[in-house]
Amino acid sequence: MKTLHLSVILLTLSGVLTQDSDWGVKYPVNLICAVRGFSVSIPCSYYYPTSNPNIQVTQKLWCSMNSNTGWCTDPPYVYNSASITTSDFEYAGDNKSDCTLLIHNVQFSYSGEYRFRFITNVPSGRFTGKPGPTLQVADLKVSLIRLSGNGTLKQGDSLNLTCDVNCTQSSSQFVWSKNNERLNTSGPVLHFPAVTVRDSGNYTCTWKTNRASGSETISLLVEGGSICSHHS
Repeated sequence: MKTLHLSVILLTLSGVLTQDSDWGVKYPVNLICAVRGFSVSIPCSYYYPTSNPNIQVTQKLWCSMNSNTGWCTDPPYVYNSASITTSDFEYAGDNKSDCTLLIHNVQFSYSGEYRFRFITNVPSGRFTGKPGPTLQVADLKVSLIRLSGNGTLKQGDSLNLTCDVNCTQSSSQFVWSKNNERLNTSGPVLHFPAVTVRDSGNYTCTWKTNRASGSETISLLVEGGSICSHHS
């Protein structure tokens, strides 16, 4: 008996899927935090039958679900390789496998889900990664918290400088520096058990993940047993 082998190709609204999963888009993370006013990268990779030299990527698209729906088949797009314009959204990928998106000067309005779509020269060779990662934008705040003493802060009183980012990113770190020199401490709280005049200076908290960063500075001035503080 002769055996008939069939190669099944499934056509969907998102493009082409083969039983060998030769087409697709992958996002390594589902939630990405960013600090308002700074930059963030949205990692992304895509794949198609590169073993076939006749298949070429002809268009790459990124869309925001704040202004788009479904499979990203129609405008508006935050990035369109066929119509490059200057904006906060920059494509940092290539025509082969990397579809990373960089967003500069992040704003609260940029929060939400993003999806990548690529189109090839094959009539049914197009694919949208759905669902995409969600960008969460937050402010970074450095606060002075008084721990002891009343009225004017005197030498010997204690305080904390706290660095807060209202975002749910777990793999983040806090780096503190004084007058642009890194301090040998980590974590969101910088503790002063007993302030002195030598503690005067500009303290910067930098919040970092592998996708984004942001910083905020607070100035401390200790003189004559009193202290003033202001943000710069």
